Amino acid sequence: MNKTDILQLQEPITDGGIRSVNFFNGRLLTGKDFSREQNARREADWRMGLALGDGVSFGLQIEANEQRSKETQLPVVTIKKGLAFNREGQALRLTNDSQLALAQSFEAGSVDCLFKNCEKLIGGTYIAGAGVYVLTIAPAETSEGRAATNGLDPSNVRCNTDAMVEAVQFRLLKINRPLYNLDESISSFRNELAYRCFGAGIQADWFENLLGAAPRRDDLLEALRPTDLLETLRKNILSPLEVPLGLLFFTGSAKLEFIDLWAVRRPLSRTSEPFASLVDERRLAVGQAIFQQFQAQIAELSVKADFATVSAQTHFRYLPPVGIIPVAEETDLSDAQATKFFTGMTYRSPVFINAARIESLIRESLSYPPIDTQTIDPKTNEKDPRKGEMLWLYRVRENRMAIDFAGSTPAPRSYLIFASGHLPYIGDAQFSLAHYNYSNYAQAR
Repeated sequence: MNKTDILQLQEPITDGGIRSVNFFNGRLLTGKDFSREQNARREADWRMGLALGDGVSFGLQIEANEQRSKETQLPVVTIKKGLAFNREGQALRLTNDSQLALAQSFEAGSVDCLFKNCEKLIGGTYIAGAGVYVLTIAPAETSEGRAATNGLDPSNVRCNTDAMVEAVQFRLLKINRPLYNLDESISSFRNELAYRCFGAGIQADWFENLLGAAPRRDDLLEALRPTDLLETLRKNILSPLEVPLGLLFFTGSAKLEFIDLWAVRRPLSRTSEPFASLVDERRLAVGQAIFQQFQAQIAELSVKADFATVSAQTHFRYLPPVGIIPVAEETDLSDAQATKFFTGMTYRSPVFINAARIESLIRESLSYPPIDTQTIDPKTNEKDPRKGEMLWLYRVRENRMAIDFAGSTPAPRSYLIFASGHLPYIGDAQFSLAHYNYSNYAQAR
C-alpha cells in the first residue's frame, strides 16, 4: 500500500465535501457560479434530512372526498397539508390542503423531477381501477415567469426563466396481485394486507434465527423498490425519492373501498441492520403504525350499523399488542356483550385499572409482537398449540365512573383495553389508588 493512501490525523478529507462559491470583491460571476451555490445549500439541507430519517413528519393525511368524486365522476381524495422527508433527505412540503383526482388530466411532460435526480419517476398509474395502490408524494420542479434580460436577442431567449419552483407531486402505484396474494373478498383482507406491509420482522418468529435474520423492513413496500437498473424502467416502482402516504383499495372500475394510512405511513426514522434494530427507533415507529392502523380501522367499523357482528377473528388476522375498542355498556356487569369482540379467543374477564396506567401500557407495547387471532392451523384444520395466546382485558375506572354518574349530561362511550398476555398484568389493586366498587382482587400467581 502506498503511504499516501493512509490518512493523517487532522488531514482534511475533501471527498464528499460541500463546495460553495467563495465570493470576493472583483470576482467575475456567472449563472453557473450561483447554481453551484444553490446546490451547496441543497446538499447541506439534504444531509440534515438524512439525519432525521425518512417518513412523514406531520400532516399529509388522506381522506376520501365523496362530494367531489360525484361531481367529477372520478375518485377524488383530500390530502392535508404536511411535511415528509424521503430517503435522499429531501423535504417534501404541501403547504395547503389539496384535492387530488386519481386520474391523469394534465400533460405529463409539463412537470419535471427535481435536479434531474428523478428521471426514474416515470409512468405511474393514470387512473385507478380495481386493485391495491400506494399513493406517494415525490419531489418535482417547474418553472415560473420570465426574467428581464440585457444583451440577449428577445426573439431567441430560452434561458430567461424567472424562478425554478421546488415542488411536490403525487403518484399512484399499483401493487400487482402476486406480491400480496390475498383473497380480496374476505373481511380480514385489509388487516392482512397491512401486516404484509409491516413485514415479518415484527413477528416473534423473526427471533428464531436471530443471528441469521434478515433486516427488518416494510416487506410489501420493499417489493416495489427497484433492485437493479433494468427495474428502474418499470412504471410501478417505488423510488427512494418518494414517501408512501396511504394504501388504497378499489373495486370495480373506481370504487374506493378503503384508505389505510398507517399500513404504509411511517414516522421519521432510519432503517438499520438486525441487531441495531433491537435498540433503535425504527421498530418503535413501526409499533406506532401498528397501533394507529388498528385504531383507525376499528373506528371506521364502529360507525357501521352491523358493528355488533364484528369480531377479532372475522376482521383481524392480527391485533396490535395493545388496543382500544368501543363496547356496549352493561349494567348487570356480565360483560357478555362487551367481550363479544374476542369470541373464540382466550382472555381474562375485564378488570378495572386507573387511567394513569393507560399511556405507559401503550408505550411499552410498541416493541411487542402482534397478537395472532387464529387458533386453527389452515393446513391441518386442527387447533395449533402454538397459537391462541391469552389476552388481558381492562376497563378504565374513570370512564366507568363518568358513565355511572352522568345523570342528565351525555355519558362518554364505554371502551375496553386489550393487551397481549406477554405484557405484564397491570390490574392488581393498589392501596390508596383504587376506588370502592371500581377495583378488583389481585390475580392469583
